[in-house]
Amino acid sequence: MENGRSGTVKNPVNKAEQSILKRALVLAKQWQQEAHSHRSEHERDYELLMQRLLAQPEEKSFLTSLIDQAFRSHDPKRVVDQFRYQLRQTGIPKFFSTKDRLLLHAFLRGGFLVPRLAYAGILSRLREDAAQTVLSEEAEKLEQHLRQRHAEQLRVNLNHLGEEVLGEEEARRRLGHYRDSLRHPEIDTISIKISSIHAQLHPLGFRHFAEVLEERLASIYQVALKDGVSSESTASDVPQQKLVYLDMEAYHDLELTMEVFMKTLERPEFLKLHAGIVLQAYLPDSYWAQQQLIQRAKSRVSAGGAPLRMRLVKGANLATEQFESELQSWTLPVYASKTETDANFKRMLEAGLQPETLKALKLGVASHNLFELAYAKALAEEQGLSKGLSFEMLEGMADPYRRVLLKAVGLEPEQEMLLYTPVVRRQQFLNAIAYLIRRLDENTGPENFLRHSFCLEPGGSEWKKLEAQFLESWRLRGEVSAQRRRGPRSQQGLVQVQGLPRIFHNEPDTDWSLPENRNWAEQIREQWMTEPENGERIIPVHIGGKKVRGKRKSKTFQDPSRPGVSSGFEVQLAGLKDIQAAVAIAREDPDHWRDTSLEERHHLLRGVARRLRERRGELIGVAALTAGKTFYESDSEVSEAVDFVEYYPYSLTRLQQQTGLDFEPLGTVLVISPWNFPIAIPVGGVAAALAAGNRVILKPSPESFPVTCATMQCFWDAGIPETALQLLNCEEGEPVSALASHPDLEALIFTGGTATAMKILQQRPGVELSAETGGKNATIVTAMADRDQAVKHVLHSAFSHSGQKCSATSLLILEREVYEDSAFRRQLCDAIRSLRTGPVWDFSMKMGPLIREPNAALRSGLEKLDPGEEWLIPPLQDKDNPLLWKPALKWGVLPGSHTHLTEFFGPLLAVLCAQNLEQAIEIANATGYGLTSGLESLDEREQQLWKEKIRAGNLYINRPTTGAIVLRQPFGGMGLSAIGAGIKTGGPNYVQQFCRISALQPQQTDEIRKTTRMLSLTRRWEALLENGSREALFGPASVGELEYSLQAWHSAMHWQDREFGREHEYFHLRGQDNLFRYLPVDRFVVRLHEQDSLSETLIRLGAGLIASCRTELSRPSDLSNSVLGFLEDREGRLLLENVETIEETDGQLACRLTSIERLRYAARDRVPREIMEAAASAGFHVSHRTPLVEGRLELLHCMREQSISFDWHRYGNLGIRETEFI
Repeated sequence: MENGRSGTVKNPVNKAEQSILKRALVLAKQWQQEAHSHRSEHERDYELLMQRLLAQPEEKSFLTSLIDQAFRSHDPKRVVDQFRYQLRQTGIPKFFSTKDRLLLHAFLRGGFLVPRLAYAGILSRLREDAAQTVLSEEAEKLEQHLRQRHAEQLRVNLNHLGEEVLGEEEARRRLGHYRDSLRHPEIDTISIKISSIHAQLHPLGFRHFAEVLEERLASIYQVALKDGVSSESTASDVPQQKLVYLDMEAYHDLELTMEVFMKTLERPEFLKLHAGIVLQAYLPDSYWAQQQLIQRAKSRVSAGGAPLRMRLVKGANLATEQFESELQSWTLPVYASKTETDANFKRMLEAGLQPETLKALKLGVASHNLFELAYAKALAEEQGLSKGLSFEMLEGMADPYRRVLLKAVGLEPEQEMLLYTPVVRRQQFLNAIAYLIRRLDENTGPENFLRHSFCLEPGGSEWKKLEAQFLESWRLRGEVSAQRRRGPRSQQGLVQVQGLPRIFHNEPDTDWSLPENRNWAEQIREQWMTEPENGERIIPVHIGGKKVRGKRKSKTFQDPSRPGVSSGFEVQLAGLKDIQAAVAIAREDPDHWRDTSLEERHHLLRGVARRLRERRGELIGVAALTAGKTFYESDSEVSEAVDFVEYYPYSLTRLQQQTGLDFEPLGTVLVISPWNFPIAIPVGGVAAALAAGNRVILKPSPESFPVTCATMQCFWDAGIPETALQLLNCEEGEPVSALASHPDLEALIFTGGTATAMKILQQRPGVELSAETGGKNATIVTAMADRDQAVKHVLHSAFSHSGQKCSATSLLILEREVYEDSAFRRQLCDAIRSLRTGPVWDFSMKMGPLIREPNAALRSGLEKLDPGEEWLIPPLQDKDNPLLWKPALKWGVLPGSHTHLTEFFGPLLAVLCAQNLEQAIEIANATGYGLTSGLESLDEREQQLWKEKIRAGNLYINRPTTGAIVLRQPFGGMGLSAIGAGIKTGGPNYVQQFCRISALQPQQTDEIRKTTRMLSLTRRWEALLENGSREALFGPASVGELEYSLQAWHSAMHWQDREFGREHEYFHLRGQDNLFRYLPVDRFVVRLHEQDSLSETLIRLGAGLIASCRTELSRPSDLSNSVLGFLEDREGRLLLENVETIEETDGQLACRLTSIERLRYAARDRVPREIMEAAASAGFHVSHRTPLVEGRLELLHCMREQSISFDWHRYGNLGIRETEFI
């Protein structure tokens, strides 16, 4: 399919073509007039309704949300409540008829009184209205409809609705259903999708899935070949062969669908089979796919085989393609304009209507656009073609046009007309929702013919506009590019960009659906599965860039996917002397890294990003070989690593521009990284510390030594001095303890277990520790969820990275209705059982091995059941590989149990039942952790309640809970999930905590927009300071300190308005909100010390009050100084009106640390050791940075950061927010 993809395809213009064009315009006009004059009364009413609907975009949004939300719950009361809520929010839509509006008014008043009756009535009416386009699959109704259509000489193409299957049990059920449909005497044509006959398809498994799908498609073809259609059900007297169309779905399925179709038909048994496939004109790739089909079809016919069929469509998944492309930062694979799509449609139409081509590849023209249909008809007439051409429309979508076209087709006995007819079983009506929403989106697009057809008059302005659109696309048909829009990884991100960026963009992951990228993956696999020529890959100890000689311990690495197979890596281990030498070199800083400018560091780190991009394949290979990481997992890690090194210096530059502050390095920073993310996490910590000008010592987890070494080489090769960044591969235990407790380290960046972080803090009380720790994360599914979507999201959230991810969903909390829903339970089990688990070198596997055998906590979770618990899917260890475990599902877990409260860090999902959302939130919050949390619900009231009450750093609504992206979803938790200041990695404030900052004057601030008590007090004091009685009013307080404090308050109020008091959306992606917000800490305690100045005290108290914290002033009982004197005087008492003052000793304060959220001192040396040790034991953060007059930074001490990511689109549909996007 790649041959000739560059350039364009030219078609000359001549008199014959002009004649065809003229004939097409005449036909279109004639058909429109005839269709308009022969509408039924029902069709006229429907057109009026659609005109009213399209006149008000918000009413179309209401209709889609009504269809989508109103029947998610099985409880009539819940359904009625949701429907009434939607009506109250939007008002009763005007597009409804007068009668319907009256009924809805009555429903609003009394529907809640008899909810079952109201529910039945609403559902019945919705089914009745949808029945025009989605048929009931009940046998009697379906057979009646089929006989009616056959009598009208229409061929019916049945499409059994349903989204992609998630489990193999369901896939086999659908496979059997398709075969049964083909055996039905009245059914002659069906459409199927590859995603409906195989679960969990993914692009790297291309070869495996192609083989399996070939077998499954063959089993369908065999029935089609065997069971002919009876002559009674066809338009002719000759029995027809049954026809199976292979539908095209998303862009990423194009190659696989084509491969399966052609490979299956290569079997000799199908030489005489009539089979079809669909191609979408909005994909440039489809032109080349058509050329490939033509070649195959001609070869097949010349060998005595039956012709193939191709249905040509414009494409109905545009909204989904747009969403996915923006989400992944990939180039949109479809044409950028409707005109280009229409031009490609005509080019493919012309290619398909060549006489010799049509004999081998029959063409179905699928459209409701009269211009396109007329053009196809005129082309066929000009060339004397009739046999092999068919016209296709959607059932119930444009009946007047269907009748007119059928009449025209009837004049050509060899031509036929098909109706694409979706069907669904009554009890599975929700399966129709996605189809209905997509069709509503497609057919009401601003440039879509059907949108304008409801009031279309030939010669009118709308008609002329559509005609001009048609003519423009006709002129472009030979010029529109057929080059594929999305390029392979080798072309992405390697161009050197000069200068520093003004806007930050995330690095895209690899699109593995592209054949070049899959070939590249196979090359990586071949390279890294093979042992090196010399049999070993030795990594020595380097200190300050110099190789350290002498005998020492070393660690060898096995391949986690292949027991007993050596990776060839041997890493020599640093000892205590090496540690002391490394710290001394970092302190000395012989290459003067501390003296580099931020701009210099930014340039160097951009060079690191380039090398990470260039070595993506190497890093993926090493991670697979030594850490058991799948290619998907490591690829996204490399992207995140690139983001870190690009973003951190950028963010510090932005902060410097905002505040005018100078950021100086702290000194030496120790980064301790974990084994589960061996690429991204160490790169992130190192990049943050280096961006601030610090010297860095990196101590990775022993399991990840080889990967981390390869990653750090990118830094050194980009010019980062080996004295500024040192890598210490050392054993756990004494070496790490000596390193972490070294007095010359100014700060520690740690990612790992909560217990380890607290141990480090106890070794160095008061050290600047930024620790991202564990999580016991919950996803809540309410009765208002899209349950299919919830299963898909939970599957990924719980078991990607083999569950070895601190953000993984380990608790699934189901509202009782969902918990008792046997269909949901069956679907969840089916999906988990179908998750392919095995060696990462087998690309069909989605889950690889653990990097090490289960620890005691995980083993207890895998081996024990608490009271009430049962295994729906018991844990299963591979008999040949002790690191390989199948995912397990534990049901009936009770709140407060060991399973509920213990972090397991592995492929184990525990399910709990909650009576309602409020109880589910309580269960989720009870763990003490607060890293990530997910909600599956379409009810915006539930979403709002959950956002207000859930306690977690990263919130996810209607999407997976893993995969945080730099700046898009800055990452970090609360409670036991964050030890330290809790500032999020990948966020706008992360790097500044590794800087030394002083602010003598704040930036000039704008006018404060919000009136508050603090603003009123500030103005009062400013006025008093301006009159002549300052000393009488303020006593002995320093006027200079007061003025300095008021400057700080002004700055804090400014930044509260601009930064801290609102939500931030940095990306504005189509269909997904990514919000970053600050939450005031609950109890903010300012501790007075005898050395505190008045300004240090007022700045801290003012910050707490301006941030809306519950602020306390803690003072020693024996304290008596001028600061306290001011606070106890008249003006000071005004400040303290909303501040609780507590007299207590250091010991008393230490005892209540766990009941407060933030303790603020004015200097590190003023924090008593007793407080430091108590805080270390509790994992409590004591804030002791010097109070700053610059509110942009001072207010951070009063805040918790939170990220919210919300997939608000529905199947790509943007609802009421459609006008926000092009």
